[in-house]
Amino acid sequence: MNGPLRKGKDKSNNLLSGSQQKYKNKSRNPFKGPYKEEAFAISLAILIALLVLLVTHVSTGSTEQIQQVNQSVNQTAEIPTKIYSAGGISLQYPSSWNITTDEINETNTQIVIQDPTSANNPQSTQITAFTIFKVQNDGSETLEQRKDSFIQSFTNSGANIALTNTSNITVSGINATEAVYTGNDPKYNKIQLKVIYFEQNGIFYILGFFTKGIDLQSQDPYFNIILNSFKIQ
Repeated sequence: MNGPLRKGKDKSNNLLSGSQQKYKNKSRNPFKGPYKEEAFAISLAILIALLVLLVTHVSTGSTEQIQQVNQSVNQTAEIPTKIYSAGGISLQYPSSWNITTDEINETNTQIVIQDPTSANNPQSTQITAFTIFKVQNDGSETLEQRKDSFIQSFTNSGANIALTNTSNITVSGINATEAVYTGNDPKYNKIQLKVIYFEQNGIFYILGFFTKGIDLQSQDPYFNIILNSFKIQ
């Protein structure tokens, strides 16, 4: 899903604009307005976020498994990257991807980066995207509640997703929780969402890795570029 890199910021129809207001006013949903299929498709395109390459299915033989792992590492190393550094965070991301949202204020940060094809076509049947919310802990909600609000923004827009797995991981040396959700959008396209969330120095961090019409795990070479390079400044 290579395509021309779109320059500039906030060039997609961004339904996440309400997210910043949500963090200022907890009673408001990140997705404002009644649900429409068209709006949902755009929200999926914005939320998240990586289709340039599909990982080969793991073979049953140990030798073939080793070969596949080596191939995946080599493919990841060959992906050109850019650096994002602002709002107290830094990370690398595939250079062909577009930053479609970049909003920073004193207490909150919201970034969305997605593959160029879906960034240029919100109606695309295949989407890969990444988003991060950095939110000051003001005591009104727990980290788990913040994460649930993020998930609710999908279900309120018509998605039918369910939790399939949780695990404990570390991000830049910080203990975090990983939760994976799988389901369908209103048009029965398969959607998958991996959410990684943690608190550090009184700030909530919620990282979302999203795919539609593409296997989530197949995009790990791209997602891992972002996750492994993520740092708090």
